[in-house]
Amino acid sequence: MKSIIKNLAFMACTAVAASGFQSCVYEEPFGADCDGALRMKMVIDSDLTRAETDNIDLGSSTVLYISNSKGLVRKYQGQQNIPDRIPLRAGTYLAEAWAGDSVPASFDKKFYQGQSQFEINGGDTDVTLHCGIANVVASINKASVDAVNVSDFKVVIGHSKGSLEFTADNIDAKGYFMMPNADKDLAYTISGVSADGKDFSVTGEIPGVKKGHEYILNVSDNPTYDEIGGAFILVTVDDREILIESEVTILGRPAVKGVGFDVEKQIFAEPGQFADKSIQVKAFGGLKNLFIRSEQAEALGLPSADIDLLNIADHIAVELRNAGIDWEVIPNEAKNIVTAYVHLKAAWLNALAKGVYEFTLTPYDTYGKFTPTKIRIGVGEGSQVIDDPVVLYPVAQDNLLNLRARKAVITGTIVDATNPPVLEYREAGSTTWTQVSLDNVAQLRRRNPQKTVGQGFKVTLSSLKPGTRYEYRAVAGSYASEPMSFTTESVFTIPNAGFEDWGTYSAKTSLGTKTVIFPGLGSEPTYWDSGNEGGATANKVLTDKSADMFNSGSFSARLASTSAMGMLAAGNVFTGDYVKTDGINGVLSLGREYNGSHPDKVAVWANYRPGTVGIIKSGNEEFLPDNFKGQLDHCQIYAALTTAPIEIRTNPKNRKLFPVKSGDEDYDKVIAYGQITWTDAFGPDGALQRVEIPLEYRDRAATDKPLYLVIVVSASKYGDFFSGSDKSVVYLDDFELVYE
Repeated sequence: MKSIIKNLAFMACTAVAASGFQSCVYEEPFGADCDGALRMKMVIDSDLTRAETDNIDLGSSTVLYISNSKGLVRKYQGQQNIPDRIPLRAGTYLAEAWAGDSVPASFDKKFYQGQSQFEINGGDTDVTLHCGIANVVASINKASVDAVNVSDFKVVIGHSKGSLEFTADNIDAKGYFMMPNADKDLAYTISGVSADGKDFSVTGEIPGVKKGHEYILNVSDNPTYDEIGGAFILVTVDDREILIESEVTILGRPAVKGVGFDVEKQIFAEPGQFADKSIQVKAFGGLKNLFIRSEQAEALGLPSADIDLLNIADHIAVELRNAGIDWEVIPNEAKNIVTAYVHLKAAWLNALAKGVYEFTLTPYDTYGKFTPTKIRIGVGEGSQVIDDPVVLYPVAQDNLLNLRARKAVITGTIVDATNPPVLEYREAGSTTWTQVSLDNVAQLRRRNPQKTVGQGFKVTLSSLKPGTRYEYRAVAGSYASEPMSFTTESVFTIPNAGFEDWGTYSAKTSLGTKTVIFPGLGSEPTYWDSGNEGGATANKVLTDKSADMFNSGSFSARLASTSAMGMLAAGNVFTGDYVKTDGINGVLSLGREYNGSHPDKVAVWANYRPGTVGIIKSGNEEFLPDNFKGQLDHCQIYAALTTAPIEIRTNPKNRKLFPVKSGDEDYDKVIAYGQITWTDAFGPDGALQRVEIPLEYRDRAATDKPLYLVIVVSASKYGDFFSGSDKSVVYLDDFELVYE
């Protein structure tokens, strides 16, 4: 990932402590219950913006959270409320901060987020919390636009809530987007006038955009484009990882490729064993020149070191063709392109003496663009070129699960095993490499090194640090490959996971406007929601904060099922939105925006006390366990990672529940799923107990990143069918994603 190079502002912390979040009393040097103190410095970092912090009111908007494995331990709203020393008990903590303005689309309003893990071991601990851009950022590579023959260039980028227009006047600007909950893609429209005077317009999408990433649209030449040698739009994140390529017809440089072979690889055979080889050239407009250049002209049987196949004397052309070098040019006026072929006949190749030969084939189009391509020929034993004895591939090349928060899977191929290769890796910035032998890799069971040639290998690196860039390379004898790199996924901290924050909003019901309680701050749910809006129709509160029992902080969430209008209303909480009440039924949108990481488990502290089932909604018996009435009620917790929000409807006329099996609607949106069901009490009396729910990743996890986190808890599992016990209660605290 690009290193953050520009500090825009330093936020010095002042000495006013926020009340209500202190777990120990501050005394010099620490309190009796404290083992050390945190001295926090916050830095707003960005290489994405040119605006100075003087123009951004970040002080009052800053929110600082400090949490440990048990949940939130400190929260400070506003820069002025952050003390310069924060006393804490010994342990591992996570500091997280938010600052700035959150708007749908803007060229100047930015939102920042940062987090840092630290240890308290006694004394003062100095931590610099770097807050990077939390928007989705989009920009245009001006240099790439200048390099193509396009006028009146314009790009519009946006989503359902807002868009921004880039023209010649602001082509070097950056757009800052806060994505709506329902949107996962940025749309773009590129328009302009091509070199031949024709208007063009191309639309596309940048799928699965993520906060904190910049997506750069590059209009550049593509020498490998098969059809027209054209150009493409390349969207990259700030770590330069390519996410999508979209092709657009803008005049590009000529494209050169081998017909049936890789032109970048050496053409090799034993003497007399060569077959015909053909090289294809495609270009817009026409071809002005087609040069063959070589310092080995005499050995190759060429009349000179610099030959233009399209502009040579007739007798030289005849001489070359007779020797076995032929060419043809095929225009396509309808598409305004020309295709040329250079044929290297077997007769010419087989006439070469043993050795290694090189020449450069360089086509020039009528617009002055050119593409030099080196052609290498090896004849006979000892002339075969092995570029790299070990080929390494990018991490997560064919499976996104190969790169996670604490582990990475490295794959490659052994090309030459004369010297047994090893893999080396290190944390970026370190000078010490850690070696991993390839001898014991499962795919390399045979000990004879020569038999490993062409064999693929896979090595899993574990116990890595989250959100950290690593370098890796292959070493064989004196050979060491150029280091490649990967950045481990950052862990995701679930907002308000300890249910310390609670707010209210007003909702219109059939009984008038009601005040609805929800877990969160402000006047509308931002991450967690519940069925309280539906319960408000019957003047019921199903989910609320509780101080009866908690793991950390001051509160937990209490989910209590109750009877409403003769039917069961289940206590519940979920990540998402309660969309509306449909009669006596609910419509939900499950899932909140997520950072794309791949945890192994979801953990929570819980206590469940089921009541005896006494309420059965007539007509729903087929959906319930046999003889359910009179049994203990069931509590269910399930979690999922998805590519989009999942709509839930409880109305029998159009019922739609969460997809758990193949064939269910929206099943293809689910990346991972895990659930647990309690049919009896859980946890000791009056106290919470930790439980972990393993996540099982589905096949599509290899290719699709999770963009939404779904967590659903119901005190009565069959509450969707209005059946269960009105005495069932579950307490929840400190949800956590577990990365192993």
